[in-house]
Amino acid sequence: MIKTAVVTGGAGFIGSHLCNRLIANKYKVIAYDDLSNGSGRKNLSKKVQFVKGNIFNIDKLKNICKKSDVVFHLAVKPLTMSFDKPEEVVKINDYGTYLVAKLCTEFNCKMIHISSSEVYGTALTISMRENHPLFPTTIYAGSKAAAELYVRGFEKSEGLKMSIVRPFNSYGEFMRDDTYAAAIPNFFNRISSNLPPIIHGNGNQTRDFTYVEDICEGIILTDQTKSALGDTINIGQGKEFRIKKIAEILVKKYQELTGHNSKISFKFQKTRKGDVFRHRANISHAQKILGYKPKIDLEDGITRYLKWKLGLKN
Repeated sequence: MIKTAVVTGGAGFIGSHLCNRLIANKYKVIAYDDLSNGSGRKNLSKKVQFVKGNIFNIDKLKNICKKSDVVFHLAVKPLTMSFDKPEEVVKINDYGTYLVAKLCTEFNCKMIHISSSEVYGTALTISMRENHPLFPTTIYAGSKAAAELYVRGFEKSEGLKMSIVRPFNSYGEFMRDDTYAAAIPNFFNRISSNLPPIIHGNGNQTRDFTYVEDICEGIILTDQTKSALGDTINIGQGKEFRIKKIAEILVKKYQELTGHNSKISFKFQKTRKGDVFRHRANISHAQKILGYKPKIDLEDGITRYLKWKLGLKN
């Protein structure tokens, strides 16, 4: 039987990749998005049904949720927005999640809630298991931690069928490069303009960068694995890289692909508010429960991203 999946935030960076991967996995897919941020519907397969709507439009949400077997909840406002529009971030990330969980409970459809590794804060232990304490350091991270509790609350009190996925730093094609862009697009924008990449802090802070297709594979496996029901699962690469190293790889690969060999230095600025200093996922639980195994290493993933940005074939 073909499963019907709703993806909230389906036109976003991870959401659009997830929609396309779900289609490849023989799901019927409905992408629900208000197009207020993210990559846009241009990246979606023509087989994806697109519904434009706000997460607070209950009637529209009801209409699509009641037809679905599973809702992948990715509708979110990004981390960097929490510095200048914190109320908007809390409203969408928390109350929006509450509404989706409520509707999934009402219509007895499974909810795969996509959280974030940001809920952990800076690593107290390496590597970071799912039982690592939650010490969020930004309003965004706090909103994602709170959203998990709403989902868990509906499971315990109302019988919601749910799983929580905590992706570590995802990157790849379709990443936004506007005001709220993440590190890799910001580095690219500077390098391609022959400007030094800006690094906040000393560049020694680490992240577990995981290619977006690997993230989506982990999310889909979470839906397809019965024993993942009710569980919380890290999805990452299981490796950590210094931010400065990421910039160095980006410069190297950019020069290899373009033939531009001018020397590029780095520009260091003050540490970003609420920045975490160390992250590395322990993915042993995902490996054991889901059979998850990341396939794309960092250099390969950055090369794929750059080829997309430069209009070159992968």
